[in-house]
Amino acid sequence: MKEELSGNKLIAKNATMLYIRMFITMAISFYTSRIVLQALGVSDYGIYNVVGGTIVLIDVLVAALGGATGRFLTFALGKKDPENLKKIFSTAACIHLGLAFCFVILAETVGLWFVNTQLVIPEGRMVAANWVYQAAVINFAMGITQTPYSASITSHERMSVFAYISIINALCKLGIAGVVLIYSGDHLILYGILLMALAVSFRIYYRYYCIKHFEECHITKVFDKHLLKEMLAFSSWSMLGSVTLTLKNQGVSILINRFFGTLMNAAAGVALQVQGLLYAFTGNIKVAFNPQIIKSYAISSFERTNELIGLGTKFTALVTTLTTIPFIFNMDFLMGLWLKEVPQGSVVICQILLFANFFNSFNTFVNSAIVASGKIKNLNISLSIFYVAILMGTYVILKLTHSYVWAYVFGLIGCPLSTIVYIVLLKRIMPSFSARAFLMKTYFPLFCTALASLGLAAFIAKSISNPLLSFLTIAFACSTFVIMVAYFFVFDQNVRDQVKAFIKSKIGK
Repeated sequence: MKEELSGNKLIAKNATMLYIRMFITMAISFYTSRIVLQALGVSDYGIYNVVGGTIVLIDVLVAALGGATGRFLTFALGKKDPENLKKIFSTAACIHLGLAFCFVILAETVGLWFVNTQLVIPEGRMVAANWVYQAAVINFAMGITQTPYSASITSHERMSVFAYISIINALCKLGIAGVVLIYSGDHLILYGILLMALAVSFRIYYRYYCIKHFEECHITKVFDKHLLKEMLAFSSWSMLGSVTLTLKNQGVSILINRFFGTLMNAAAGVALQVQGLLYAFTGNIKVAFNPQIIKSYAISSFERTNELIGLGTKFTALVTTLTTIPFIFNMDFLMGLWLKEVPQGSVVICQILLFANFFNSFNTFVNSAIVASGKIKNLNISLSIFYVAILMGTYVILKLTHSYVWAYVFGLIGCPLSTIVYIVLLKRIMPSFSARAFLMKTYFPLFCTALASLGLAAFIAKSISNPLLSFLTIAFACSTFVIMVAYFFVFDQNVRDQVKAFIKSKIGK
């Protein structure tokens, strides 16, 4: 029990640090995006998003690779095996160096051909597009080799490092946006190069931090054939899922480019940025919970693992509801405040993507438990087929309707279906996981809470015409409603007792 309470306190501490980081970086990022769009213009911003799509999606790929490496590192930490920890890190470093080499070869052959022959780029901007692409290649290759170091920080649960560096990173990006705005030359080329240089600089710092603080981060000449085979298989299956996800996302971007041109890519880029910033609310919960789930699974504490899956999912879905609904009903007004020029189509695309955030919130910690088990082959094969089907379906929808709205709605439909895949696979891997309990005690109450909150927001939006007053009223009313429902109906008595004890400790009673 003491270990569980200590683990819960560590989760709360790390989540708090990450949320402080997020609020600061979000405020900076929204203003930065406004300046960037103003500096580049809608057309160049669209080029940046379609050509430099790997920059936008790099976090997805690196997070997937980090999850694979982090699983082995965290598993060894849970087992308290320092010698195996050193072997795992050195082996992971070799694997990712090989992956980076393969990526560069593909990027400079197939990728370069595709950018120069298949994308719809405005006349006279191909040189700039190639500069952006090369910056993305360098950034991504460096990101792959960085993965074991980032995974080490997460496994050791040193979230304060991410918090401080992210704030500095956001401030630097704001400075870059200002420099680009006043630059007299090609804004797009300068923006791509400066972002790449910034990313590489911070990756170097993370390596320095890990080498200084974690003994296992000193690469040694270790060759454990069994471990290498196991990690290579795990990383390969993980890469299959992440690569197909990237292909699906970038494929949709390319289809939008082929059907509607770079102006619609700019709209999608703005929408994806808003989705990503709001998803950061729940991403912090995932980063805080993941190490505890893997360590619990490592020592076969399946009851604790089940508890963390349910608790993490509840927090994730509730936070997503709180952050999504006020934005959905006031997106026109908020984007108008944020951007000097709102790209046509960005509002409706963003609204659809925010609904996707909610449905995807149910998959996060079920996936964490599957990753903890190490049995990810069937999951990644299933998801790969799923992503390819969505991409093909999107093409058919665009052909039949020539509507980007229906294309994104089609992608939204796939979100709840993927939840079924996750639940079924976890039940096979961990028989103690109760799919029925997860659906009845977690999924259903959270879905009903979100649906009722959505209805309340719709009523308020219809009743109040002033956009600012409407946004503030919806935010306050929905927050109050969701918190009350969550406290009395979603969380169990144990969580309610912990909340009461926390409040009493803070007010001194």
